[in-house]
Amino acid sequence: MNKEQQSPGYLNRVDAAFNYAKQVAESNRQNRAADDTIYRIRCVFHVVYTNATENIPDSVILSQIDVLNEDYRRHNADTTKTRDVFKPVAADAGIEFYLATQDPNGNPTNGITRTQGTPGGFLGFDPFSDGVKSSISGGVSPWPTDKYLNIWVCNIANGLLGVLGYAFPPDNAPNWDPGSGTDSAKQGVVLQYQVVGRNYTAPIDPTVAKGRSATHEIGHYLGLRHIWGDGDGNGACNGTDGIDDTPNADAAQQQTCDTSSNTCVDSPIDFPDMIENYMDYSDDRCLNMFTQQQVDIMRATLQTERAGIATAQVATGIRNTTQLDGVNIYPNPANNMLNISFSSAKQYSYILYNALGEILSSESNLLNSHAVNLSNFASGIYLIKITSGNQVSTRKFQIVK
Repeated sequence: MNKEQQSPGYLNRVDAAFNYAKQVAESNRQNRAADDTIYRIRCVFHVVYTNATENIPDSVILSQIDVLNEDYRRHNADTTKTRDVFKPVAADAGIEFYLATQDPNGNPTNGITRTQGTPGGFLGFDPFSDGVKSSISGGVSPWPTDKYLNIWVCNIANGLLGVLGYAFPPDNAPNWDPGSGTDSAKQGVVLQYQVVGRNYTAPIDPTVAKGRSATHEIGHYLGLRHIWGDGDGNGACNGTDGIDDTPNADAAQQQTCDTSSNTCVDSPIDFPDMIENYMDYSDDRCLNMFTQQQVDIMRATLQTERAGIATAQVATGIRNTTQLDGVNIYPNPANNMLNISFSSAKQYSYILYNALGEILSSESNLLNSHAVNLSNFASGIYLIKITSGNQVSTRKFQIVK
């Protein structure tokens, strides 16, 4: 059973979230307000194992964090393999990843949990039931999915289905019916334990041994589709990823680095298949890039549907900003007033944005508690960036009238 069968209307909701992210991305391109921001995503890895082999060491997870930071910042050594025809659109996503240092209760953590699980029927965790994401079904329940990127590592169906990982894209855009989203506990990424990192001692296959299954699945989690648009591969070129700077392709490039592949005709320039794109199914050894418009979608998603999982650091002027702690905003959802308070005395300023990144109001030289007047703003999702010295906190909140 696929997701559409499990939750009728799911595909329409995903389409709506993607199109909403495209609107935000276009707004960002027009005013470039968000270009200099680095988004740092707070991660927790849940290792769910049934034997010692599946209980991968911390060093493999740390390697995976390194891979993600290289791939999403375009610091990977194999950028030299990006073909000249695609170099003009290859882009640094400005997205970084780190292991959480506090758990949901505020206790110190290394960002890794370990659970001896009890999977069901496949002698592994069935991706169709998502059992690994629930303590009740033998896995481990997530940390709050609006604050952490949860990454589950397990044996997916004992390898019988050939699934290396999976993730659900955002489906809770603010222009949707509030009750239409999927279970929040399903938001995150699941990885087969042998494809985590690039230093695992017994990978499934050399073609998937560079840690890029996580790069690919997190791309889905941040709103990207497969570059061939999940077309049926019958030569009709009937799929699209909705992104203009990825060439058309008829089907996934399954575990191949065939630079001669050109399965669809593009106009006015007929590009080859972009086998180096992380959102293809190509060999890990030839994946090395996201495009600029893919980056725009992911960054827009981190401003909207996934805003709570990342901290924003502004590169221009205050590039070395750190997270502003001890700040609280309430109530959320709000009506006519939003209160800002601190656990200790602070002088600060704020900027209020709508979901398209447009500045609506701002105040500076504030001290301690302050009430922001929302009476002129319509219902919807908003962002507030609070700055004190070189510390910044960006929060998402909702106005309900």
